[in-house]
Amino acid sequence: MSENVHYLIVEQQTPEPEFLPELLKELNHDHKIDLYQSRQRLVGKGLSLLAHGQAQRLESISDSLCTRKIGHWIFHPSKPTFAPQRLRSLEFSGTELRCSCLKSELTFSKGATVVAILAEMSGHLLDQNVKQILSSHSYFGIDNIRQLEDDKKIMTILRGKPILDLYLIENGLPSRGVRIFPGKFNAQGLGDRATLSSVQNLKVILKIARELADEFHLFTDFGLATFPGCSLQRGKAEDPEIARQNQISLVRYGWLMTDLIAAEKRGTVPSEEHDSSPAALATAAIIAQNPALAAAGEEFTTPLRETIEEALGEDPPKATGTNKQTEQRTALPAPPDDLMQSGVGLTSQIKYMAGVGFIFFASIIINQFGNGDLLGLIFDRAFKTGSLLFIVAMLSLWGAFYFLRLKRRIENTPTSRIRSVAMGMVEVKGKAVRKYALISPMSHIPCVYYRLSRYRRDKDKNTWKKVSGRSSGRVPFYLEDETGRVEIDPARCRVSAVTKQEGYDDNSGLFSSFSQGDEKWVEEIIIDGALVYVLGFAAVKRASGPTAHEQKVEALRNIKSDPILRQRYDTNGDGQLDQEEWEAARQDVENQLIHEGLKKSRKRKKQEEQIIIGHKKGYPLVISETHSEAQLTGRYFWYSAAQFGAFAIALIWAINLLFNYLR
Repeated sequence: MSENVHYLIVEQQTPEPEFLPELLKELNHDHKIDLYQSRQRLVGKGLSLLAHGQAQRLESISDSLCTRKIGHWIFHPSKPTFAPQRLRSLEFSGTELRCSCLKSELTFSKGATVVAILAEMSGHLLDQNVKQILSSHSYFGIDNIRQLEDDKKIMTILRGKPILDLYLIENGLPSRGVRIFPGKFNAQGLGDRATLSSVQNLKVILKIARELADEFHLFTDFGLATFPGCSLQRGKAEDPEIARQNQISLVRYGWLMTDLIAAEKRGTVPSEEHDSSPAALATAAIIAQNPALAAAGEEFTTPLRETIEEALGEDPPKATGTNKQTEQRTALPAPPDDLMQSGVGLTSQIKYMAGVGFIFFASIIINQFGNGDLLGLIFDRAFKTGSLLFIVAMLSLWGAFYFLRLKRRIENTPTSRIRSVAMGMVEVKGKAVRKYALISPMSHIPCVYYRLSRYRRDKDKNTWKKVSGRSSGRVPFYLEDETGRVEIDPARCRVSAVTKQEGYDDNSGLFSSFSQGDEKWVEEIIIDGALVYVLGFAAVKRASGPTAHEQKVEALRNIKSDPILRQRYDTNGDGQLDQEEWEAARQDVENQLIHEGLKKSRKRKKQEEQIIIGHKKGYPLVISETHSEAQLTGRYFWYSAAQFGAFAIALIWAINLLFNYLR
């Protein structure tokens, strides 16, 4: 991030305020903040990073929050210049706590300002908080979600893998710090307060620091709150690399909390009934686990990493290559109206299957219940001679070879890295990323594709009949891997989504399968960030915007209508442009367009701005949410086998009917 980037941290609102829809529209329209992300970062219990960027931009956002009396802070995050050193031994004299570390000593005297970070490093706190949220949601509803109380949170941390960081604050900034691992220091210096339990000794140190400090702040939400660079990685408990990364993240979290204390709160006035201190507000945020909601991360520079790791007593890892810079995500625009589809019918393949089924069952019905009229007679004769079943057999054979060709196409097309895709038929895999702020209409989940179908119950037959459908089948999205990013156009393609939601229009709570309503919806979704397989045709994007001729005509029209521009070419001053003067204007416009074209051609475009993978006549387009290509080809194999089986049955039946008719 840039050196002058500021953070805007907001106090989340519970319950959802009435003015929220108006505020979301204002944030999206005036400040280009994604609607979905801003809603998730504003609603809840705790603190969340709403935006980061230039101070001037954040000040304008602050004005919108202040008018709604939403508490928030704006500050420039300090870059950590040191990490807390590991405690070896300590000595408490009653008026000061002297901590001896590997390379220095740190003394907490009476009247100091202390920031304490009590962290759980295994993820046990997150697991317990999730259980509490789900339990409270089940019993109290979505508007009364309850999280772990402070006492239970501290108890949960101490039962896991706790670490205690103590920062001494001077002039609003941390001056020194100590990191305390339970059981990893000599506790005899605690005197009469020392216990045989390493966890209890940690609580004693925390209590002493609180007693000595004039101003004491305790934060216990490391791993739960959504702040850049402060995520807790989950993995094998004894993995030294994960432990090192988590301790680095803990340093970043500690410095951010000291910045928050020094910053001035805006938007609300603290009251006696509401504790508005940062320590009271920094509660768990389960949405931190959603990649669509997480704030953009900030990488430490290599020298700073080495400084922190050295202070932690760890050997810095050897460089294995250049670090890949994390690309910041900007606010996503809403999908254009002309790309959204409504009333979408069945796909071509489903239509084909429906046609085969219709002919098959219609022939049986006509054969059994024909009333002797002309149409019935024709169908009756066609069935008895085996003609209808022969058509069914041929259609099944075509379907079988279609899926077989598709299976072989997938197997024979090598998987390409996105950066090295060639023009033509390609096969790529990667993470699906939204190009537009697309949200599924019913479940409100950020996604790159959705297909919504509505059904109505037929009370007589007790069956469901599809009455309407819509999809985002024309809204493009990005596919990215570790090498690059490319745009995907899902129009006219086979889409296979794993996530499927179902609900009823008369159900006001969560999705339920126990409703007896007469209408229901089924929603298939490819969630933003899902692993996706794409087989399609890669081509260069068509140039967007007006052509060179259209730009030339528009520029000449402006010269003709603008007196100031016209005067520039009116060399004889008669107020009119003669043929020579008009030719000079035309020549200037052409030269200017050529110059602008050359300037644009020199500017290197990103891959997603140049290449698009989509449908081309005669080539299949497959988009499947799958982790295994073998799983996809296996599915098409069974489709093909089923079609071959239908072909064999229909053909044998048709031949049998023909022999019986000829007799």
